[in-house]
Amino acid sequence: MKVLVAGGGTGGHFYPALSVMKKIKEDPGNHRISYLGTGNGLESKVAPSYDWLDFKTVTVTGLSRNSLLGFLRGLVLLPVGLIQTFFIIRRVKPDLIYGTGGYTTFPPAFWGVILRIPVVIHELNLRPGITNRVIARFATRVLLSYPEAKNFLPASHSEVTGAPVREEIREENPNPDPRNFGLEKDLPIILVFGGSRGSRILSEKLLEELEETEDLEDIPFQLLIQTGREKFPRLEKKLQSLKTNKVSIVEYIEDMGSAYSLSDLVICRGGAGTMAELIAARKPAIIVPWKGASENHQYWNAKLLEEKGAALLVKEKNWPEYPLLDTLTEVVTSREKLVELSDNYRKFGDKNGSDNVINVFKDIINKGETC
Repeated sequence: MKVLVAGGGTGGHFYPALSVMKKIKEDPGNHRISYLGTGNGLESKVAPSYDWLDFKTVTVTGLSRNSLLGFLRGLVLLPVGLIQTFFIIRRVKPDLIYGTGGYTTFPPAFWGVILRIPVVIHELNLRPGITNRVIARFATRVLLSYPEAKNFLPASHSEVTGAPVREEIREENPNPDPRNFGLEKDLPIILVFGGSRGSRILSEKLLEELEETEDLEDIPFQLLIQTGREKFPRLEKKLQSLKTNKVSIVEYIEDMGSAYSLSDLVICRGGAGTMAELIAARKPAIIVPWKGASENHQYWNAKLLEEKGAALLVKEKNWPEYPLLDTLTEVVTSREKLVELSDNYRKFGDKNGSDNVINVFKDIINKGETC
């Protein structure tokens, strides 16, 4: 089976795709996996480390809704990306094209429809973006992470598979060592991150409240904060002024499986990849959706988890005044509350998204389906 996978720019698109690609590699048989991304997204740093993955890059960017110049740049680069993708498909000759959404999914899906190559798109969010809404009309199959997404995409060839999640997150590490992250074993741990690039407002809100605390030794928890590379120097300097060993900041967390396993609560954004990981790890969370997300999809993702009783939702406009430390203290010191939040994730079921996606691929190829 030769599969061309696309969907990059951020970890929310890339890591679900990577989970599927790893499953293809593990599947018995002769498989060739090519990944189509950009030269400057997260995938350009991570994908080359997998020697079994044929990584291809195209020049394409999203159509900005906030900048006319950015929108025009996206329009100009689109035909460039389409031409580059055409020649990549001619060389790769995929049996199937799989996209996890975002602007890098459009060029290969477009050619898949034109060339009658099976196209499978995966809507990772509760409410789809414009790319998937367009492609869904022509795709061979439309895969959904949540059954509620059926309200927004063609139902005739849609099916709920769940979201692909890395195995190291699905399989909880029974003995993670907090000392590997610069923390101690005797206090609850709160994991803070805003996707692979970190989030300034999440991190700074915490550090500002800590600065206003008279005695940091009274805080009944520890913090593990992923800042992202660009934000790390400034936040490290701010942390040094606090002179506390209850906070550890890192640029990037490679071993997210252990980070989830040792954490009692997560503070995060509402991206699709993060939501899938929270569900797989069953971690209580405080979610602050990024207000600039297209179609406001982060809010709707977070709203679903809030409605299931698994997370607390705080709108970004309310975040500056949110009583964060008081809320954290109240939640992490109540084992009953943490257990209740965690147990509510069972309402999502236990779908192994990656396995289900591979089964769909095999079914399409065996039946000889096209667009």
